[in-house]
Amino acid sequence: MEKSLNFYKQLLQQEPLYANDDRWVTFDCGNFLSLYNKKYDEKIIDEIDRECFNQAYRDDFYKDKGKSLNNIVIFNFEVKDLKSEYHRLKSLNIGNVSKLMYVNVHRPYWYFNIIDPDGNILEITGK
Repeated sequence: MEKSLNFYKQLLQQEPLYANDDRWVTFDCGNFLSLYNKKYDEKIIDEIDRECFNQAYRDDFYKDKGKSLNNIVIFNFEVKDLKSEYHRLKSLNIGNVSKLMYVNVHRPYWYFNIIDPDGNILEITGK
């Protein structure tokens, strides 16, 4: 969680809107972006004296979700100056940054990807 929190603070250039313990952090970047630390719940979910989770949550928590074979959600961040942001994130060395990529299927589109500490691929786009 600490690595992910540091990554997003540097990526978004802001402090979180709120955080509770080491479990959940939310940023306000036009919409809300939240980080969830599943390991936090792993430590407390089976404690007998805790009533934090209902049975539906427990069932879902332990369900084998398999391995995702396809990215169906893209976290897309638009910036005003793509080249400056590309160089800024490369210089921070907070995650693997791809080369600048260009696509022109329906319209010209430049972007690059950065991978967060949890392996999520984020797409950064702009002019």
